[in-house]
Amino acid sequence: MNFFSSSLQAPIKFRVIKTLGFALGVLSLTACAETQVETPLSAFHHSIQSLCGQSFQGKVISQDAVDEDWRREVLTLGPITCLSENKTSMALDVGADKSRVWSLEMMDQGQALEFKHAHTLKDGSPDPVTNYGGMASGESTATRVVFPVDQESIDNFRENGLDASVTNVWSFTLVPETSLTYELRRENREFIAVFDLTKPSP
Repeated sequence: MNFFSSSLQAPIKFRVIKTLGFALGVLSLTACAETQVETPLSAFHHSIQSLCGQSFQGKVISQDAVDEDWRREVLTLGPITCLSENKTSMALDVGADKSRVWSLEMMDQGQALEFKHAHTLKDGSPDPVTNYGGMASGESTATRVVFPVDQESIDNFRENGLDASVTNVWSFTLVPETSLTYELRRENREFIAVFDLTKPSP
């Protein structure tokens, strides 16, 4: 091989190496971008989604007089349904009353989790008081998430004469493979229901 051919090949080899390096760098950045870091909220949601396809019985354990009718009923949570990787639906039956559905939705790559209640009337149409809830607060963890009422819900409550509900705070506490506790709290109000995760049913 003469000097001319060697000199010509050297820049070509350099360009090939440079191009390969750039391509590998792009692939590496893409992989990093697609890798989502687990957050406390996404960890909680993943735990709930591990229950999809199952139902669980529960009961009201708080003692507010207004909940006496609920304490007489068996509560059924489920079937829990994975609507997508980021959204979960949980029907809540109170005895024969099947008018309630809870939903959880992950947002902002695991940085936000929204909780909503959906209610229907006896004829199946939406209740005027529906789609209320809030976003998980910063005090939430992988096993306990807290949802202060959001402004949309406050407006809905006020429009329907439920001013007492404008300070609602909902929460879920999960003991994996043992229990899921739902709470509603505000001034002079405490509602607590516990669902047994040890005895799932399809």
